[in-house]
Amino acid sequence: MIKKPMLVVVSDLHLTDGTATNNLSPRAFKHFLNLIKRSIRDNTEEIILVFDGDTFDLLRSDYWMSVGDNEKPWSIKPDTHKTQTHLKNIFDNIVEINRDGLKLIKEADEVFHPIPVKRFVILGNHDRMLNEFNNLQDTLSHILGRVQVEENAYVNDEYSVSIKHGHEYDEYNFEPQGIPIGDVNTTELFVRLPYEIKREFPHLADELKCIEDIRPQWRIFDYLFNEYQEKRLKSFIEDTIGRTIEVFLDIPYVKQWLRTHNTPHILDASDRLKYVLYLSKFISIEWAERFLKAFSYFEIDETRYEEMAARHKTLYTVFGHTHSEKISFLSEMNNLHRYYINTGTWRERIIASKNGSFSRYKSMTYAIFYKKEERVTDFPSFELWNGALRE
Repeated sequence: MIKKPMLVVVSDLHLTDGTATNNLSPRAFKHFLNLIKRSIRDNTEEIILVFDGDTFDLLRSDYWMSVGDNEKPWSIKPDTHKTQTHLKNIFDNIVEINRDGLKLIKEADEVFHPIPVKRFVILGNHDRMLNEFNNLQDTLSHILGRVQVEENAYVNDEYSVSIKHGHEYDEYNFEPQGIPIGDVNTTELFVRLPYEIKREFPHLADELKCIEDIRPQWRIFDYLFNEYQEKRLKSFIEDTIGRTIEVFLDIPYVKQWLRTHNTPHILDASDRLKYVLYLSKFISIEWAERFLKAFSYFEIDETRYEEMAARHKTLYTVFGHTHSEKISFLSEMNNLHRYYINTGTWRERIIASKNGSFSRYKSMTYAIFYKKEERVTDFPSFELWNGALRE
């Protein structure tokens, strides 16, 4: 008899230690499990739950602001022992502050009883460094329930599905032989900037945790100047942006990355990063915002993601990473339709109107895949669910 499991995919939860960003409410996990429970069919015999990268976020933490330069992962000659100790400390803090939500995932077997749950974890760019931990699979199994770690991808031929985080196709967030510059950007720019502001204005500490949820990231500068109009604060923010960029460009690894990624081609990855930051530093913030907007299309190229998905031989190719849920029809294969699917994020979204004001809402996206026997179809099928909550 053919076993009939149900394959569920989520990505980009970005659970942090709470020092630099907000975390998901345990209610989100409870709601998710209830939604999956409603989707269980009479013939479902197993649930496969895949966490498609950036489940944990080791970069978005104020912890790194108090660490010596040679103790950070992007040091040219890092103190490996101290670096691993810091990563372990941050991870332990992430687990502790998110214990209620993680407990719900671990207890999913009870929620879905008697249907067993298999869990798979794919590492993304923000939790990639977990792979350096000893006995990682045992560690995550203790936290999430029995889990199998997939460093690069999860492929299931019965569903004709291939699942990767997708940072491999982002030139700023993937470095085959080293630390991606995106790691340094995240921590030394987009964690350091609000960190420096809240040191001077501690009453803004909670408000500034939303910075990482602004997309695209170039709107962060626009957001700060739109939200904080008081003269002294606005002046301090502008000065802090300049200082933060100056410190970033002086980091030895950044200098090395800009040099090694510089090519004869105009506006290569090195040029784009360097010019955008220099422009932000030396011209007024209003003009800097315009230049950043002009360069924003270099951040993530959705078309490239569709092109990469099309290279896979499965009917369904699933990525995360972009934080934007998406379905694209790619082509036909043996009279069957091939799709690219992006599972978005559970993070809060902060978006801008045309007049420059900002609003926010909570989101949740997940995908479900079925073998043809489960839904009595001629081919494996899927669902992509995306919900939004404004409260």
